Amino acid sequence: MEVPKRVILDSTVIIGLLRNKPREVKLVRAIEAEAELATTSVNAFEVYCGAYKSKDAERNLVSAKGFLSTIELLVFDDSSAELAGQVLAELGSKGKSIDFRDLFIGCIALSNGFTVITHNKKHFQQIPRLHVVDPSEIRVAH
Repeated sequence: MEVPKRVILDSTVIIGLLRNKPREVKLVRAIEAEAELATTSVNAFEVYCGAYKSKDAERNLVSAKGFLSTIELLVFDDSSAELAGQVLAELGSKGKSIDFRDLFIGCIALSNGFTVITHNKKHFQQIPRLHVVDPSEIRVAH
């Protein structure tokens, strides 16, 4: 699969990048070269929380802030809030649930026309019309 044109990196990918995992580094470089790259304020929260919980919080916070300052940060606005309310109500009527963070990330992406790239594709697939891609599905030059 080619790199989508507008991409939100989920926390799973950002954390891999910050840990300098070769696959994630290569993936993010490829996306930066070909697409509009962003993440959400919810993902930033997750990354910061992980940094604060880590053994080397100071270093990890510097890395997190450094990376997050280089990409667009999309926020949970009124449009994504309404969409999230609609999706949660529909899921609830079917007896299904979804983690609020994943719901918010997915609805921010959907309301802004972005694809979510995540290692937890299954978490987001309950959101109708949301394009979700696992990093392994994207062709990256070696």
